[in-house]
Amino acid sequence: MKRRTFLKLSTLAALAAQGNLPLLAAKKYSWGGDNRFTDPAAIEPITGFLPNCSPPTGGDMKSDFSAKYKMLRQDGQADGVSRNEEMGSLEMTFAGNTCNSTEIRVKSDSDYNTVHIDLEFQGQYNSAKSWTLESTFFGHPEARLVERGNWDGNAMSVQTKSWTNSYPTGKLLIARYALWPLLASGVLKNTPLMFDMLEDCSLRRAQTLKYAGEIEIPVAGGTAVLDSYAHTGYASVPTHYLVDEAGRVQLITMQTVNWALTELT
Repeated sequence: MKRRTFLKLSTLAALAAQGNLPLLAAKKYSWGGDNRFTDPAAIEPITGFLPNCSPPTGGDMKSDFSAKYKMLRQDGQADGVSRNEEMGSLEMTFAGNTCNSTEIRVKSDSDYNTVHIDLEFQGQYNSAKSWTLESTFFGHPEARLVERGNWDGNAMSVQTKSWTNSYPTGKLLIARYALWPLLASGVLKNTPLMFDMLEDCSLRRAQTLKYAGEIEIPVAGGTAVLDSYAHTGYASVPTHYLVDEAGRVQLITMQTVNWALTELT
């Protein structure tokens, strides 16, 4: 192994052991840089969008609420700034122990996918109780999928028209969108959350969501300081949730697919 390569790998290993890799570093960053994985990693996928972003300032996510997000695709970079375009939407409504969500991903005016989920959750950490998922593709009725599932504390059972399966879980099973009220509450600032995640039709085991410090980002008319939470785990795209001081989940970045809050009631 060449000396330069060895030194580089040794440095990365040391940083990882200390928890100081860019994804999980709990320190304040400033915006900038031409590396999408640093400076800071949380916003590099949407640097082209942020200077025109006006984060909503009304409403909260600490009780019942409805929220709308725009989906932003990152299509590479130009001169160190990400190229972003809108490619879909997400709407979610929380009422009591339920969350109803509708996600639309657009490829073209005549080619888009809609996923609607009705979720019932329970307990201190919003663990999944039961859910129904319906996925459709515009113009392709044969591609419609309806899935019903539940979790008994040890395994998740999933049923479609054609089959029924059961998958063991090792930790609390929490649906991705059920994380929103937890992020809003601030309860995860002091104690990382370790869980198994229900994401659409998939089980993602061994997930960790932890507080990663404050970051300052550019927005329309100035800058904003947000709390950053880093989400990593088996078979998951590293994700950052950016939350304002009122607990509103303003931005979610996942490299290619990202979300920006547009409305909250």
